[in-house]
Amino acid sequence: MKNNQDNFIGKLVGNTGQPDKLTIALRNSFSARRGEFVRIAHQERENDPNMDVLGRIVSLSRNSILFNPALGEGISEVELLPHSKVSGETVYGTIELVGYKDPYTGEIRIPRRPLNPGTKVYSVDYDFLTKFYDFSEDTSIHLGNLVGYEKGSNVVPVYLDANTLVTEHLAVLAMTGSGKSYTVGRIIERLVAQLNASVVVFDPHGEYGKALRGGTLNFNDRLDSIEDVRDREKLTEIQKRLQALQDKGAGITAFTPQIRSFTEKYAGKNQNLALQLDHFDVDEFSGVLPGLTEPQQRVLDVALRYWKENFEEPRDIQELFSVLDDLDRLKSWVAESGSPGEASALKGGSANIAAIRLRRMINEAQSFYTRAAGDPFDVYKMVGDDNEQYGRLCIVDLQGLSNTARQVIVALISSELMKAAGDKNRPIRPSFIIYEEGHNFAPNGEPCISKNIIKRIAAEGRKFGVGFAIVSQRPSKLDSDVTSQCNTIVAMRIKNPDDQRFIQKTSDYFSAADLAELPTLSTGEALICGRAIIAPLVVKVGTKALVHGGESPKVCERWGKPEI
Repeated sequence: MKNNQDNFIGKLVGNTGQPDKLTIALRNSFSARRGEFVRIAHQERENDPNMDVLGRIVSLSRNSILFNPALGEGISEVELLPHSKVSGETVYGTIELVGYKDPYTGEIRIPRRPLNPGTKVYSVDYDFLTKFYDFSEDTSIHLGNLVGYEKGSNVVPVYLDANTLVTEHLAVLAMTGSGKSYTVGRIIERLVAQLNASVVVFDPHGEYGKALRGGTLNFNDRLDSIEDVRDREKLTEIQKRLQALQDKGAGITAFTPQIRSFTEKYAGKNQNLALQLDHFDVDEFSGVLPGLTEPQQRVLDVALRYWKENFEEPRDIQELFSVLDDLDRLKSWVAESGSPGEASALKGGSANIAAIRLRRMINEAQSFYTRAAGDPFDVYKMVGDDNEQYGRLCIVDLQGLSNTARQVIVALISSELMKAAGDKNRPIRPSFIIYEEGHNFAPNGEPCISKNIIKRIAAEGRKFGVGFAIVSQRPSKLDSDVTSQCNTIVAMRIKNPDDQRFIQKTSDYFSAADLAELPTLSTGEALICGRAIIAPLVVKVGTKALVHGGESPKVCERWGKPEI
């Protein structure tokens, strides 16, 4: 790349042996801004040619001899004569190296030989960055544009490798109002529309379901205001593609509890959930109702075994209630095949308490199979098998349910997805699962039935083509075994020190400079690290093709101001 005085911004000074803490003496305070990229010529071996190393300015300092705190109170009286040049000012920056591109493998490598002190440092332009961050649109999705290069003619798009993103798992972490759900929405609509993916979203607050409110696709109608022409054209293509998938019977489908308000929300175009509670393994079933005593758990285990052995599939949930209501029948059965502990549990009040709690959860969820509900839930109809041609976005709307009911539904559907993915005779399509409010489904240090299956997907899902994204505004509340398996992290504004420490502890992808960046990010900006991207980047997330349901309500408009 040609060097000239126009893009020369300063020189390396001091110790150059630490690639994450290089110091640059800048020409002036306008030479660079925090977060911008720079390039530095470097020779790795004695006979190697010079190559450009990419770096990022992670901090800046600016001092002046004239305005020095040592002057005390008199500093406020210091004035400069008109048209005089400020002297004695120093501007330094700290550079963290991204690396250089290996000419033989294309991999990004950090220099092992210290850079030369005194080497000139140059700013980078569109051509350099786009060559450095090459990508394939056939296997990548455009998340947004590089901060500092997101406007005008020098827009630098940032792409994520979809294969890595999906199979090696994703974490999206941010405080409330930073844009995490919007970011996830941008990712999944491009996975479905561009790459024909199967995506399942567990939606605790009905945010994603607004894209299908009224039973029809609801598109973003503000595309004309987008400055990035290329992105505007691509969003139009995505909208057309989503509509074409919808017309083919794929596209977006809402799966909901058997509650009238959901039918009204989706104008009858929703699919009622009719889950089979007996598909839980016996050793998992006790986790359906956390906090049960040991005798109460034994009662549920006995009832489940009896239900499975004496009733044919598909098993109606009402049959389980009839089993729990007829304790004499259970006692007789346990006397023949059960243990003394189970027989003792059935004699006390544990059976009634367990039955009451189970019935309450079932009634809250309104998502289990009865003959009156129609056909039982079929995971193949949700995501399709390997012969299915069309991508789909499956939104599981859990708005208004209790946490316990949500966790049971999430656990059952996730378990069905994993079982079907591992079926050698009829595997499902590779699938990507989104766990919104992930700290409620995989909490740290708390019993939760959905946590076990999510941990299993984190550990084994890759082998079967099942990946996940965990989304949370409280990273420190997440189970570390889950987040440690996420090989791509999208972090937005995070100010809580506990959350920052948790991210640093569970992920190797964040440097100290990256963590310092998190509290300063604006809404819609994200720091992306991990294997789906060539190097850590700060990105301004682009616009969605579908309407966004996670916006905060405009309360002043809703309050109104009536005449008094």
